[in-house]
Amino acid sequence: MAKKDRLIELLQEQRTALITRAVTKGLDPTVTMKDSGVEWLGEIPAHWEVKPIRALAKAGYKTFTDGDWIESPFIRDEDIRLIQTGNVGIGEYKEQGFRYIDEETFNAFRCTEVLPGDILICRLADPVGRACLAPDLGRRMITSVDVCILKPANDVHAAFVVYALTGSEYLAWLGGICRGGTRDRVSRSMLGAIQVQQPPLPEQRAIAAFLDRETARIDALVAKVREAIERLKELRTALISAAVTGKIDVRGAELLDGPKIT
Repeated sequence: MAKKDRLIELLQEQRTALITRAVTKGLDPTVTMKDSGVEWLGEIPAHWEVKPIRALAKAGYKTFTDGDWIESPFIRDEDIRLIQTGNVGIGEYKEQGFRYIDEETFNAFRCTEVLPGDILICRLADPVGRACLAPDLGRRMITSVDVCILKPANDVHAAFVVYALTGSEYLAWLGGICRGGTRDRVSRSMLGAIQVQQPPLPEQRAIAAFLDRETARIDALVAKVREAIERLKELRTALISAAVTGKIDVRGAELLDGPKIT
Protein backbone atom coordinates (compact mmCIF):
# COMPACT_ATOMS: atom_id res chain seq x y z
CA MET A 1 0.00 0.00 0.00
CA ALA A 2 2.87 2.37 0.77
CA LYS A 3 4.36 1.75 -2.68
CA LYS A 4 1.01 2.42 -4.34
CA ASP A 5 0.53 5.61 -2.31
CA ARG A 6 3.92 6.76 -3.56
CA LEU A 7 2.90 5.92 -7.13
CA ILE A 8 -0.15 8.17 -6.76
CA GLU A 9 2.09 10.99 -5.53
CA LEU A 10 4.35 10.58 -8.55
CA LEU A 11 1.42 10.56 -10.96
CA GLN A 12 -0.01 13.72 -9.38
CA GLU A 13 3.39 15.40 -9.61
CA GLN A 14 3.56 14.41 -13.28
CA ARG A 15 0.09 15.87 -13.84
CA THR A 16 1.02 19.18 -12.22
CA ALA A 17 4.29 19.44 -14.17
CA LEU A 18 2.48 18.65 -17.43
CA ILE A 19 -0.06 21.43 -16.88
CA THR A 20 2.55 23.97 -15.80
CA ARG A 21 4.76 23.34 -18.82
CA ALA A 22 1.92 23.37 -21.37
CA VAL A 23 0.36 26.62 -20.13
CA THR A 24 3.68 28.47 -19.83
CA LYS A 25 5.75 27.07 -22.74
CA GLY A 26 3.10 25.86 -25.18
CA LEU A 27 3.12 22.63 -27.18
CA ASP A 28 5.88 23.49 -29.69
CA PRO A 29 9.34 22.84 -28.18
CA THR A 30 11.05 24.74 -31.04
CA VAL A 31 9.18 28.02 -30.60
CA THR A 32 11.16 31.21 -29.89
CA MET A 33 10.87 32.34 -26.28
CA LYS A 34 10.88 35.75 -24.59
CA ASP A 35 11.01 37.04 -21.03
CA SER A 36 7.43 37.60 -19.89
CA GLY A 37 8.49 40.22 -17.36
CA VAL A 38 6.36 38.40 -14.77
CA GLU A 39 8.18 37.03 -11.73
CA TRP A 40 6.36 33.70 -11.47
CA LEU A 41 5.86 33.17 -15.21
CA GLY A 42 9.41 33.40 -16.57
CA GLU A 43 9.92 32.81 -20.28
CA ILE A 44 6.96 32.30 -22.60
CA PRO A 45 6.62 31.90 -26.39
CA ALA A 46 7.52 35.16 -28.11
CA HIS A 47 4.13 35.54 -29.82
CA TRP A 48 2.12 35.22 -26.59
CA GLU A 49 0.71 38.26 -24.82
CA VAL A 50 0.70 39.10 -21.12
CA LYS A 51 -2.43 40.68 -19.65
CA PRO A 52 -3.93 41.32 -16.20
CA ILE A 53 -6.59 38.80 -15.25
CA ARG A 54 -9.31 41.43 -15.30
CA ALA A 55 -8.54 42.09 -19.01
CA LEU A 56 -9.63 38.53 -19.84
CA ALA A 57 -13.23 39.42 -19.01
CA LYS A 58 -15.61 40.52 -21.72
CA ALA A 59 -16.81 44.10 -21.83
CA GLY A 60 -19.90 44.92 -19.84
CA TYR A 61 -21.31 45.21 -16.35
CA LYS A 62 -20.13 42.83 -13.61
CA THR A 63 -18.08 40.60 -15.91
CA PHE A 64 -15.23 40.47 -13.39
CA THR A 65 -16.84 40.69 -9.99
CA ASP A 66 -17.17 39.06 -6.59
CA GLY A 67 -19.99 36.73 -5.70
CA ASP A 68 -22.70 37.70 -3.25
CA TRP A 69 -22.78 37.97 0.53
CA ILE A 70 -25.55 35.60 1.60
CA GLU A 71 -26.12 35.21 5.35
CA SER A 72 -27.60 32.09 6.92
CA PRO A 73 -31.17 33.46 7.41
CA PHE A 74 -31.52 33.66 3.63
CA ILE A 75 -30.41 30.09 2.94
CA ARG A 76 -33.11 27.76 1.61
CA ASP A 77 -33.35 24.05 0.76
CA GLU A 78 -34.19 24.55 -2.92
CA ASP A 79 -34.32 27.01 -5.85
CA ILE A 80 -31.20 29.01 -6.90
CA ARG A 81 -27.96 27.17 -6.10
CA LEU A 82 -25.29 28.90 -4.00
CA ILE A 83 -21.80 27.77 -5.04
CA GLN A 84 -19.35 28.12 -2.14
CA THR A 85 -15.58 28.30 -1.79
CA GLY A 86 -15.39 24.57 -1.03
CA ASN A 87 -16.90 23.82 -4.42
CA VAL A 88 -13.93 25.45 -6.19
CA GLY A 89 -11.14 22.90 -6.50
CA ILE A 90 -7.78 23.19 -8.21
CA GLY A 91 -8.93 23.13 -11.81
CA GLU A 92 -12.14 21.25 -11.02
CA TYR A 93 -15.60 21.82 -9.60
CA LYS A 94 -16.17 19.76 -6.45
CA GLU A 95 -19.75 18.85 -5.63
CA GLN A 96 -20.12 19.15 -1.87
CA GLY A 97 -22.65 20.92 0.28
CA PHE A 98 -25.98 22.06 -1.09
CA ARG A 99 -27.24 25.56 -0.32
CA TYR A 100 -29.80 27.65 -2.10
CA ILE A 101 -31.54 31.01 -2.07
CA ASP A 102 -34.97 31.93 -3.37
CA GLU A 103 -35.92 34.27 -6.21
CA GLU A 104 -36.96 37.01 -3.79
CA THR A 105 -33.50 37.11 -2.19
CA PHE A 106 -31.83 36.99 -5.62
CA ASN A 107 -33.76 40.08 -6.73
CA ALA A 108 -33.54 41.95 -3.42
CA PHE A 109 -29.74 41.60 -3.25
CA ARG A 110 -29.28 42.09 -7.01
CA CYS A 111 -27.20 38.93 -7.13
CA THR A 112 -24.87 38.13 -10.02
CA GLU A 113 -25.97 35.01 -11.85
CA VAL A 114 -23.24 32.48 -12.61
CA LEU A 115 -23.56 30.82 -16.01
CA PRO A 116 -22.09 27.46 -17.07
CA GLY A 117 -18.62 28.09 -18.48
CA ASP A 118 -17.91 31.16 -16.34
CA ILE A 119 -14.54 31.06 -14.57
CA LEU A 120 -14.74 30.89 -10.77
CA ILE A 121 -11.59 31.99 -8.89
CA CYS A 122 -11.46 31.44 -5.14
CA ARG A 123 -9.93 34.36 -3.21
CA LEU A 124 -9.40 32.22 -0.09
CA ALA A 125 -6.89 29.48 0.67
CA ASP A 126 -6.21 26.65 0.24
CA PRO A 127 -4.65 27.41 -2.17
CA VAL A 128 -5.62 31.01 -2.75
CA GLY A 129 -6.29 31.82 -6.41
CA ARG A 130 -7.41 28.36 -7.51
CA ALA A 131 -10.00 28.25 -10.27
CA CYS A 132 -12.56 26.04 -11.97
CA LEU A 133 -15.22 26.27 -14.65
CA ALA A 134 -18.78 26.83 -13.46
CA PRO A 135 -20.70 23.60 -14.17
CA ASP A 136 -24.14 23.15 -15.65
CA LEU A 137 -26.16 22.05 -12.64
CA GLY A 138 -29.48 22.28 -14.45
CA ARG A 139 -30.59 25.27 -12.37
CA ARG A 140 -29.74 28.94 -11.84
CA MET A 141 -26.59 29.63 -9.83
CA ILE A 142 -24.86 32.32 -7.79
CA THR A 143 -21.65 32.13 -5.78
CA SER A 144 -20.35 33.36 -2.45
CA VAL A 145 -18.54 36.65 -1.93
CA ASP A 146 -15.07 35.07 -1.65
CA VAL A 147 -15.35 33.61 -5.15
CA CYS A 148 -14.60 35.91 -8.07
CA ILE A 149 -16.64 35.49 -11.27
CA LEU A 150 -14.87 36.04 -14.60
CA LYS A 151 -17.03 35.99 -17.71
CA PRO A 152 -14.48 35.41 -20.48
CA ALA A 153 -14.06 37.64 -23.54
CA ASN A 154 -14.49 36.28 -27.05
CA ASP A 155 -10.73 35.83 -27.52
CA VAL A 156 -10.39 33.90 -24.25
CA HIS A 157 -10.85 30.14 -23.96
CA ALA A 158 -12.15 29.57 -20.44
CA ALA A 159 -10.66 26.08 -20.05
CA PHE A 160 -7.18 27.39 -20.89
CA VAL A 161 -7.48 30.12 -18.26
CA VAL A 162 -8.48 27.56 -15.64
CA TYR A 163 -5.45 25.44 -16.55
CA ALA A 164 -3.23 28.54 -16.39
CA LEU A 165 -4.53 29.28 -12.89
CA THR A 166 -3.74 25.69 -11.92
CA GLY A 167 -0.02 26.03 -12.65
CA SER A 168 2.18 25.30 -9.63
CA GLU A 169 4.35 28.44 -10.00
CA TYR A 170 1.31 30.73 -10.08
CA LEU A 171 -0.32 29.13 -7.03
CA ALA A 172 2.94 29.07 -5.04
CA TRP A 173 3.74 32.70 -5.87
CA LEU A 174 0.25 33.98 -5.05
CA GLY A 175 0.13 31.95 -1.84
CA GLY A 176 3.47 33.43 -0.82
CA ILE A 177 2.41 37.05 -1.21
CA CYS A 178 -0.97 36.46 0.48
CA ARG A 179 0.39 34.63 3.50
CA GLY A 180 -0.32 36.24 6.85
CA GLY A 181 -3.17 37.06 9.17
CA THR A 182 -5.67 34.45 10.25
CA ARG A 183 -6.48 33.27 6.73
CA ASP A 184 -4.80 33.71 3.35
CA ARG A 185 -6.90 35.91 1.09
CA VAL A 186 -6.48 37.97 -2.07
CA SER A 187 -8.64 40.99 -2.86
CA ARG A 188 -10.46 41.17 -6.18
CA SER A 189 -8.49 44.26 -7.21
CA MET A 190 -5.19 42.53 -6.45
CA LEU A 191 -6.33 39.36 -8.22
CA GLY A 192 -7.45 41.34 -11.25
CA ALA A 193 -4.06 43.05 -11.55
CA ILE A 194 -2.08 39.78 -11.67
CA GLN A 195 -0.40 39.38 -15.05
CA VAL A 196 -1.07 36.11 -16.87
CA GLN A 197 -0.22 34.65 -20.26
CA GLN A 198 -2.56 34.73 -23.25
CA PRO A 199 -1.72 32.73 -26.37
CA PRO A 200 -3.74 33.24 -29.56
CA LEU A 201 -7.21 31.71 -29.25
CA PRO A 202 -6.56 28.66 -31.50
CA GLU A 203 -3.48 27.85 -29.40
CA GLN A 204 -5.45 28.24 -26.16
CA ARG A 205 -7.95 25.70 -27.48
CA ALA A 206 -5.21 23.30 -28.60
CA ILE A 207 -3.43 23.44 -25.23
CA ALA A 208 -6.68 22.93 -23.33
CA ALA A 209 -7.63 19.96 -25.52
CA PHE A 210 -4.17 18.42 -25.05
CA LEU A 211 -4.39 18.81 -21.28
CA ASP A 212 -7.95 17.47 -21.17
CA ARG A 213 -6.72 14.32 -22.88
CA GLU A 214 -3.48 13.85 -20.93
CA THR A 215 -4.85 14.68 -17.48
CA ALA A 216 -7.78 12.32 -18.08
CA ARG A 217 -5.27 9.55 -18.82
CA ILE A 218 -3.32 10.26 -15.62
CA ASP A 219 -6.52 10.55 -13.57
CA ALA A 220 -7.64 7.14 -14.87
CA LEU A 221 -4.31 5.62 -13.76
CA VAL A 222 -4.67 7.21 -10.32
CA ALA A 223 -8.20 5.83 -10.02
CA LYS A 224 -6.96 2.30 -10.84
CA VAL A 225 -4.20 2.54 -8.23
CA ARG A 226 -6.69 3.75 -5.63
CA GLU A 227 -8.95 0.80 -6.42
CA ALA A 228 -5.99 -1.52 -5.88
CA ILE A 229 -5.27 0.13 -2.53
CA GLU A 230 -8.88 -0.37 -1.44
CA ARG A 231 -8.67 -4.06 -2.35
CA LEU A 232 -5.44 -4.39 -0.36
CA LYS A 233 -7.10 -2.73 2.64
CA GLU A 234 -9.99 -5.18 2.41
CA LEU A 235 -7.53 -8.08 2.20
CA ARG A 236 -5.61 -6.76 5.20
CA THR A 237 -8.81 -6.44 7.25
CA ALA A 238 -9.97 -9.92 6.25
CA LEU A 239 -6.57 -11.40 7.11
CA ILE A 240 -6.56 -9.83 10.58
CA SER A 241 -10.11 -10.96 11.22
CA ALA A 242 -9.36 -14.52 10.15
CA ALA A 243 -6.21 -14.68 12.29
CA VAL A 244 -7.78 -13.36 15.50
CA THR A 245 -10.91 -15.51 15.18
CA GLY A 246 -8.96 -18.72 14.57
CA LYS A 247 -10.17 -19.20 11.01
CA ILE A 248 -6.58 -19.65 9.83
CA ASP A 249 -3.98 -21.81 11.53
CA VAL A 250 -1.06 -19.64 12.68
CA ARG A 251 0.71 -22.42 14.60
CA GLY A 252 4.23 -22.72 13.32
CA ALA A 253 4.31 -19.11 12.12
CA GLU A 254 7.40 -17.15 13.14
CA LEU A 255 6.93 -14.10 15.35
CA LEU A 256 8.92 -10.98 14.48
CA ASP A 257 10.74 -10.96 17.84
CA GLY A 258 10.23 -14.41 19.28
CA PRO A 259 10.05 -18.15 18.81
CA LYS A 260 7.63 -20.06 16.61
CA ILE A 261 4.05 -20.43 17.78
CA THR A 262 3.37 -24.02 18.87
